[in-house]
Amino acid sequence: MQASQKKVIGTGLLAVFAYLAYCVVTHAAWLQQFDSSVATLVAKTVTPTNSIVLKGIAFLGSPATVIGITCILCLWLWIRHGAVLSLWVGGLQLFGSAITEVIKKLVARPRPLHQLIPDTGFSFPSGHTFCTTIFVFTILMLVLPAIKKRHCRIVAVIAGIIWIAFVAMSRVYFRDHFASDVIGSVLLASGYWLLVTPYEMQIKKLIGKLIPERIQSV
Repeated sequence: MQASQKKVIGTGLLAVFAYLAYCVVTHAAWLQQFDSSVATLVAKTVTPTNSIVLKGIAFLGSPATVIGITCILCLWLWIRHGAVLSLWVGGLQLFGSAITEVIKKLVARPRPLHQLIPDTGFSFPSGHTFCTTIFVFTILMLVLPAIKKRHCRIVAVIAGIIWIAFVAMSRVYFRDHFASDVIGSVLLASGYWLLVTPYEMQIKKLIGKLIPERIQSV
């Protein structure tokens, strides 16, 4: 996908996200009905086995876990490929997470009632889903160029999408988020990614100028 196409699609996704956020703030009737309908459907799937599996998925998809794994990845990238790539990857996750937290406070949407696993803070958008989406995009960005077989690339992408879906599902399942929260997170993460990554080379050059050369060569 060309940079210009990424920017157009990314802008469109963020526009949809902005509209969704507006509907959350204004308590749009259609959105409340949508969230209620999804919650009713998901409630029918609650079983002890599902709860155990999805609890593990929710833990692995939590911002703390994802950022921790990202830090380990960045350390490995620093050792193998240098500081610039490491800081680029880490910055994508951390800057995006910061944006999510700011939006949470601006929208200030209370979490759903009767949570199966109590959580704190505001609800829109889902931090779990955002961080997981950015992490999956990052892994795909790093590994897809090395995968030569087309069907293997497709499998990798599908696996990433499935993982994002499971993390998002776990947040709705445990009533820690509304369905619109996780949808909003995917829109925000995708739009953010498509708007920022076209400037990868410029940002890497800036990082290279900001850090000493001796550190870059470590």
